Amino acid sequence: MKQRQNRLGDTTLALKNEAKNVELTERPFVFTKGEGNENIEALIQRTKKTLRGDLADATHLAYEKDWNDFQQFTQLIEQPSLPAQAEIIVLYLQYLADKSLKLNTIRRRLAAIRYYHFSSNYDSPTESALGKKMLNAISRQIGYQLEQKQALLVDDLKRIIDLIPCNTLSHYRDRALLLLGFAGGFRRGEVISLRVEQLFFSGEHLRVHLFRSKTDQTGKGIDKPIFGEPDSPYCPVIALRDWLKKSEISEGYIFRRIRRGQCLNRSEDKPLSVIAYTNCIKHYAKKIGLNHQNISGHSLRSGFVTSAALQGKDVLQIAAVTQQDIRTVQRYMRKAKLFEQHAGEGLLNNKK
Repeated sequence: MKQRQNRLGDTTLALKNEAKNVELTERPFVFTKGEGNENIEALIQRTKKTLRGDLADATHLAYEKDWNDFQQFTQLIEQPSLPAQAEIIVLYLQYLADKSLKLNTIRRRLAAIRYYHFSSNYDSPTESALGKKMLNAISRQIGYQLEQKQALLVDDLKRIIDLIPCNTLSHYRDRALLLLGFAGGFRRGEVISLRVEQLFFSGEHLRVHLFRSKTDQTGKGIDKPIFGEPDSPYCPVIALRDWLKKSEISEGYIFRRIRRGQCLNRSEDKPLSVIAYTNCIKHYAKKIGLNHQNISGHSLRSGFVTSAALQGKDVLQIAAVTQQDIRTVQRYMRKAKLFEQHAGEGLLNNKK
């Protein structure tokens, strides 16, 4: 027993991240007499789970893919990936540039390498002067490419809603999904993960409480106001009420999969997938003649910002709904108002 206590008290506990096989070295754990191996193993498992909460699950998944790519590259050139040398990072950057990857993707790959090195108590080779010089050179070479899918504007959304009858469960769900996703300027992950417990109806309006979001990683919570239009056939609050009534969903996830025959398994508390949400938007966009390939799960959110900007809403008003960084909102607004008060207006008309 004394030998086991010494071993546990004097050595550093290396926690291996299951998905990454990366050692996360922590301070020594000292256990008191009487604690068994099962308790220690349980503590290790809880610690591993807690450590994984440093980033969002989606970020972890993205970093895992990026790290696997870097490992494959280092195996190709027969060099270690952890720790990696600055010269290897420079070669990897050139390798990524040769594959014509976008600058954002390359930056994320570097972020993943930095994360895995720091997690294993190594200095990151991405921080070297040589690595930064190479990244600057590649940035100048390929330029910054910001890919934006087409925004689904409010007039397009109204045309879609006009096409959806109210005679099946799927129709009620889709109407509520589209109108709520637009009216709240929700991120796709936010809207599909909504639960009944997060809804607070206030007369003709609705308050949606998000436990966590991209801009609220610490989980303080964010309230999203949904403005109701009781005299309009496009009211998101009424559409949501109708869906909850027809589906008889009183708890759990709001938007769920509907099987063939319009069958909804209410005991299966699983949310609609991101793919299903995106495909729903694409399906109806195609029905009104839009190029569905230019539509994404982000189109409702960007459509709200763009439509509000075109109607002269203030940047702070828009950001209060979408919970976006003001600079991001301003970028959408500049694009929406590209031809308003143009300096060249009237210069080349046919009047003399």
